[in-house]
Amino acid sequence: MTLYFFLWLHHKVNCLILYTKMKFTLIFGSLIGLAAFCFVSCDEAAKQLELQLLTSNIELLEAALRKECNHTENNGLIGRRRRALIREKRLSIDGRISVASHQLIILKKEYMNCKNYKGTVLTGSKLLGLFAPRNIKHYSWPALNDGKDSGVIKQVVFKKLFSNTAVKVEVTTNMRVAGKGKCCRWFFTFDNQECKPQTIESARYMSSTNDFHISYSFHGVCPALNRGNLVMALNVGKCRNGSGYALGDCYTGRYSTTHLTVEEIELS
Repeated sequence: MTLYFFLWLHHKVNCLILYTKMKFTLIFGSLIGLAAFCFVSCDEAAKQLELQLLTSNIELLEAALRKECNHTENNGLIGRRRRALIREKRLSIDGRISVASHQLIILKKEYMNCKNYKGTVLTGSKLLGLFAPRNIKHYSWPALNDGKDSGVIKQVVFKKLFSNTAVKVEVTTNMRVAGKGKCCRWFFTFDNQECKPQTIESARYMSSTNDFHISYSFHGVCPALNRGNLVMALNVGKCRNGSGYALGDCYTGRYSTTHLTVEEIELS
């Protein structure tokens, strides 16, 4: 009787262990399957988004070609076939992306040929991102040690590519204002004129006799600037009229690197 009981118990324990293993295998397998499904779904969604962006850019360029270059049917029969392949659901998503990418390259070439032939630059701000790489310049000076109180600190020439864009500037340096009740103002000029309608500036006021050289940065965006070479300058001088503060003892870039970044940007 005792032997029979132990055999029965051994059988039940083995069944329980087997059941637990099967449960774990099913749960683990389900989790792996779910993760794989999510990965595939996310990858598919990313590709669909890429295709939508390509299609949107193609439509944008086709409209520009019709409007600005008097194109009635881009690329003729070949172009129509490619557009049909982009919409073809039976073609794999990778295949449709490949066709769309190729079509976009052709349209870009057509548009550039058209604009070059007419001797003009790209006019639609929506097309800027399709053609122009990021137009950004960075300048640095290891130690300006400039003690002037008024005048140009540094001057650079920046080539602005388009007429319908703005220029963003940012400077990081070391500044000092000495003199109780005094003030210094740092500001940017473009072709010897301050930005309109708002200036790009930073003013510092001193209410004590301390002599602190402090790391400082300021930035701004200037619209309505013509395309071409811009002479940009970082200046220092007296604070605005009406501030009530006299010009202080100004200092720029004391034994530290000064960084200036200039970028051409689109404003929405």
